[in-house]
Amino acid sequence: MIRIIAIIFFATIAILALGFSLLNFQIVDINLYITQVQLPLAVALTIELIAGICIGFIATYVHTVKLKSENKILSRHLNKK
Repeated sequence: MIRIIAIIFFATIAILALGFSLLNFQIVDINLYITQVQLPLAVALTIELIAGICIGFIATYVHTVKLKSENKILSRHLNKK
């Protein structure tokens, strides 16, 4: 049952994303300081979204590794006593 709900949810999101892309297909100029790129607005927003997700995953990964390292140090310190 939960699979069906998940499939319906993601299908709805995909349809909304497709509609958003079709409504926002005008070309925009993106200034990259060195050069300028012309992309459809939906493509530019998708690239920014994916970049933001990647940055979030990297930040979370770094934080998790730091916490695991701290946990190991504290565990060793506790076992020595």
